[in-house]
Amino acid sequence: MSVALALGVIAPRPAAAQSDSPPQLGLGASSAVGLYGGVGVFRYASLGPQLGGSLDLGWIGSRRVRLSLGVDYLTTTIDRTDTLGVRETGKGYVFSALADVNVMGPIARRFTPYAGIGVGVDAVGTQIQNEEIGAIYNTNVFNVHAQVGTLFRVAPRGRISVEVRGTGARVVRRVGLRVGYTWLYNEFR
Repeated sequence: MSVALALGVIAPRPAAAQSDSPPQLGLGASSAVGLYGGVGVFRYASLGPQLGGSLDLGWIGSRRVRLSLGVDYLTTTIDRTDTLGVRETGKGYVFSALADVNVMGPIARRFTPYAGIGVGVDAVGTQIQNEEIGAIYNTNVFNVHAQVGTLFRVAPRGRISVEVRGTGARVVRRVGLRVGYTWLYNEFR
């Protein structure tokens, strides 16, 4: 009997009793949707408008560690010379599908800072007809990105977001500034 009691005391506890919470992900755990506009720039391109949105898909380990999926569209003008010295100028774009993990401060406060990292896929294109430059900018590439920002409470379920994001991707390493609106629902669980 004492052996059974000792084993019961030192036996591992089931996952539900552990201090780390299991991931709570999916549309049922979704708690926020955000839309934003801003500007972005990459090498050989002018500052251009950027639009996008994201959907929160829940939390991982802690309610302050949030997973989201999003899309982003940046349009700009590329101004670059080819290897023969011929200068080409034309419209360019970067369309991104991305996933982020953000660590957030307490959402109940007036200002909620956050920081995160993520990965994505960029579809890059240009209207420049030069074969050499077209080969550079008409491609798909993977990206990694990091962001810092804050949410400013303007309504019980509404937040203004301000974010700076740096993205590392072959050909289109870029920096962007975004301002948007985030709507909270499902009690931001």
